[in-house]
Amino acid sequence: MTFNYPGYELKFIQKRKVSDGSAHRFTIYYKFYSPITKYFYILTAEYHDEGVFAIKFYCKKDRNSDHKYSKIVNKGDLGNILVTCAKAVPLLLEDYPDASFGFIGSRSVDSKSRTIEGYNSNQRFRTYRYIVQEKFGNKTFEHIEYPTISGYLLLNRRSFNDIEYKKALISSMVRDTYVYLPDL
Repeated sequence: MTFNYPGYELKFIQKRKVSDGSAHRFTIYYKFYSPITKYFYILTAEYHDEGVFAIKFYCKKDRNSDHKYSKIVNKGDLGNILVTCAKAVPLLLEDYPDASFGFIGSRSVDSKSRTIEGYNSNQRFRTYRYIVQEKFGNKTFEHIEYPTISGYLLLNRRSFNDIEYKKALISSMVRDTYVYLPDL
């Protein structure tokens, strides 16, 4: 499998502050369109304490669904969609050069069979891990995997002196912010 796709243009929508008492400070919204699926997609970059952006995306038609991050559109074009999401990283680094980036592979939900995929190394995580390793080297980022929650962290090398200390701070922030996740 290769991800040599051009992707699509990300269009900035807005930046919205968050003041819910959590470590989530603001969210930057982008949109893009896939001419293959004929859908618009929304990409969110949620900025948290410790300088970490959580990158998420969903199909705009599913925006009101509780499972918008877990639905599988299944119309093809996965390569272009994921490469487009990866394009957010260098865009955000322009304004936040010390930022790190996290991804969590949402569990797939199959409403027909009433099954929900487990957290550990799920299908999305395996795909995201592959593309992140293909698209981002080790010069700017330390790559850290959290398979028990299907999470991946690109830890910006400019943002720490002690990697273990920085990882502990980020893990604590993730546990406090995303309380529904199993333990890291």
